[in-house]
Amino acid sequence: MKPFFTLVLILLFGDVSGASIQAPMLKAKLSMYNTTVSAGELVHDETLGSMMTIQPTLLWDIPSMNSRVGVHYILDINSKYGATPISGIGLSGYYYFKGLSSAYEISPDEVLLQKSRPGIFTFASFTPVNFNLNKLDKSDPNQSFSFSALVYEFILGAGFEYPLKPNSLLSFELSMREGSSASNDLSVKYSGFGASLVFSTSYY
Repeated sequence: MKPFFTLVLILLFGDVSGASIQAPMLKAKLSMYNTTVSAGELVHDETLGSMMTIQPTLLWDIPSMNSRVGVHYILDINSKYGATPISGIGLSGYYYFKGLSSAYEISPDEVLLQKSRPGIFTFASFTPVNFNLNKLDKSDPNQSFSFSALVYEFILGAGFEYPLKPNSLLSFELSMREGSSASNDLSVKYSGFGASLVFSTSYY
């Protein structure tokens, strides 16, 4: 599965030198993931139990490729194993099957025209994250532990975006995430499926 994720990112970020890159878009994403984690002998296939995952993202439109690419910050909040078990900065890429749901054009007489429409898209992201699990057991200190590792996270998903206003869009996404150790330790990993509600806006 990881080679496929990597291929998607290469296709999205590959040759954009000749594309017409336009104004940035800000996405505020709130997600709920059912994530299962493993950390060596300390944790094995346990539910992470994060309250939510937040992912602010800054994207740039590439209309000639029906795409948006950019950077994001991802953070899991309030889990069974600490307040912020997963966090990191990475790259995101979106591909819209029937053209961007919101874009602008400049007419021959230099009038800025905003165009918006519903759209179906697929997306992928890559993030080096700090995978940080902590447990404090006051009744049995021997069961307490603190674990940290560098993990590479891949997310692949699809969604539907609907324009509320010319510069305001709402979308719903379904996705899967997979994290693997940067040091190739097979006992350190996580995976899960999730749903996201996303608000997007841009200023021209």
